[in-house]
Amino acid sequence: MNTIKNLFKKHRKIAIVVVVLIIGGIAALVTFGGKTQQPQYQTATVQKGSIISSLSESGNISTTSQATINSPTDGYIQEIYVKDGDKVNIGDKLFKVKSTATPQEQQQAYASYLSAQNSLNSAKSQMNSLQAALFKANQAFINDKGISNPTSTDMSDPVYIEENATWLQAEANYTNQQGVINQAQVSLNSASLAYQATQDSVVTAPISGTVANISVTVGSNISASSNNTTTSSSNSSSSSSGNSAVLKIGDFSNPIVIVSASEVDIPQIKAEQKTTITLDAFTSKTFVGTVQNVDTVGTNSSGVVTYNVYLTFVSPPPDIKPGMTATAVIETARKDNVLTVPTTAVQTNNSQSYVRVLKNGQISQIPVTTGISSDTDTEITSGLSEGDTVVTSILTTQSTGSSSSTSPFSGLTGGRGFGGGGGAVIRGGGAAAGR
Repeated sequence: MNTIKNLFKKHRKIAIVVVVLIIGGIAALVTFGGKTQQPQYQTATVQKGSIISSLSESGNISTTSQATINSPTDGYIQEIYVKDGDKVNIGDKLFKVKSTATPQEQQQAYASYLSAQNSLNSAKSQMNSLQAALFKANQAFINDKGISNPTSTDMSDPVYIEENATWLQAEANYTNQQGVINQAQVSLNSASLAYQATQDSVVTAPISGTVANISVTVGSNISASSNNTTTSSSNSSSSSSGNSAVLKIGDFSNPIVIVSASEVDIPQIKAEQKTTITLDAFTSKTFVGTVQNVDTVGTNSSGVVTYNVYLTFVSPPPDIKPGMTATAVIETARKDNVLTVPTTAVQTNNSQSYVRVLKNGQISQIPVTTGISSDTDTEITSGLSEGDTVVTSILTTQSTGSSSSTSPFSGLTGGRGFGGGGGAVIRGGGAAAGR
């Protein structure tokens, strides 16, 4: 009996200890559980200043005008009249090519040229005959006495049907003949080039400028090419050099930058906008320029449409060379003496922008209207006042001493969605406040 009483007393003590531990744990959780996190805010002050919206585009140095000169003759270089760096005018002799064609090849090429010329003349003569036939058919249709009412469209009248068909056929023959003439002209041009390729030739300068990139010497074999190409700052066509390119002529004293802009960026780029230009060859220098003009027609490459933008230097740097890689930051918009906040303070939800304002230790979510933006800052056109303190992020400090950062807009969805690309902000005074 005593044994049972002792066992009961022992288990009762254990039960009491367990209950005490449970109560102590609950008390500790209630006492300390609410103090595990204390939010702290990173803030900035709404200030007046200047904000610049810009786009960054890449491209290469080119020239205001340039021509790639090829040989019109299959043969070898017999004479070269210029050297790199020489100034030439239109019509100046550049080089002479001696043809390697045999007399038989020359005769065959000339015969093909004459045949093509005859075909073109014949096509033009046929055009005159078809025009006369068209006029005759038209007059017959209008003046035929067998049609009671020439202005009617009575398709049951046999005379009407026949003469209307004759007129339409004559018109089609006349129209189609223009395509025959065009094809004959192309054939003649091809035959002319083939014949020229068998003749000795002296090549002259098509534009005035400086000679560059002479790629041959006297005695070099050369192939004929019709790809002589002249480019200018308002012409986006590219030069074709190929194996037969002999030299280039250009105005290298007035370099330009040609950058390629996407169809998304191009509506923001206009002539006369300011730009800063950096060159890979001059890493420590920045040059000032302006937008000269923008292509109206884009280039489609694998479904991607781009437009060439032409930039000029205010003061062209020395030793600059065509082909150098360049990056241009184009100023698309600028506003001075406007309210600005860090872009991280702005969030958008359902097309409405918001900023959290900290005042007297309390945070309020304020709707705002935004203007232009840069990489770091955004213009505020309504909703805030100069000197307001806005929250850019929240730092959550835990009781263990560690901290984590969260967005002050975790309850919102969506991003800012503002345009403007890269840029810079010039503050009107004071630095962003933080704590």
